Amino acid sequence: MSSLSIQRRQKQHNSPIFIFIFLKQITAHYSIMHRSARQKCPPHLLICGVFEMNLEEMSDILKSSLGIRENIVGVRLFRTEDQIPKDLETVERPFHYCSMVQGARLDGKSFLARADYHACKGGASGLGLVQCPENIASGALYFDKLQKCETPDVGINIATNMPRLLPGSTVASYVAPLDKMVMNPDVVIFVGKPLQARRIVQAVMFKEGGRASFNTAGIQSFCVDATSSPFLKGEVNISLGCDGSARNSGLEDEDVVVGIPFAMMEGICTVLKTHYQGWDKFMRG
Repeated sequence: MSSLSIQRRQKQHNSPIFIFIFLKQITAHYSIMHRSARQKCPPHLLICGVFEMNLEEMSDILKSSLGIRENIVGVRLFRTEDQIPKDLETVERPFHYCSMVQGARLDGKSFLARADYHACKGGASGLGLVQCPENIASGALYFDKLQKCETPDVGINIATNMPRLLPGSTVASYVAPLDKMVMNPDVVIFVGKPLQARRIVQAVMFKEGGRASFNTAGIQSFCVDATSSPFLKGEVNISLGCDGSARNSGLEDEDVVVGIPFAMMEGICTVLKTHYQGWDKFMRG
């Protein structure tokens, strides 16, 4: 290559137009990488990520597009004590985890609870606060007391297939109405009807395609189905409820419980905000 050609190329590369195009390409490249990372990264690694919507906007969009009157609920699982804000007060007495979610949903209450303040140790073990109780791990609870399985071995199979956080990996749970949380949650939960759950599935399919798969056993609905499963798998999960949550927290027979990884919330809300009216119009037409 001649020295004249080299000089011409250097002059082109130093021109304002070339620099502008180069910077634009770099910006687009990193923007794509950022979006891809947010979609693939587990939700608990994105808590400090940048989101265009705030929690109040997300709550309002879910409620208005799905026709939900009660509070949308956020759940944060603290991994260490130093993650817990100093101004959050611990609950005064133990509660079942499902009752905490229902209390936030129906009464607007907030609950910070360490292991000792979880009345249901099955729920606490699903969230990683304690070791799985022996009567659950052995299948005895499901076989002897609840009569939910034919043999104790079947009960063991139910217990071992539940997606649970590792014992001791969580030091406290924080449950509150989504729009009142003092930090981003790990998981968002709402209780609704099949149509409302269907709209969430459709919003996910709108972006990703494919098929949705749900993980449930009709046991440990709020704690395992709607919290630990979305947390661990990074996927929306829909639960048909459980007898314990009906007995202890008033879950209605016709209700389903939907757990959404927080990392997916902005995308879901964006789709719903834009398309829910058209979907409803087509369905009702």
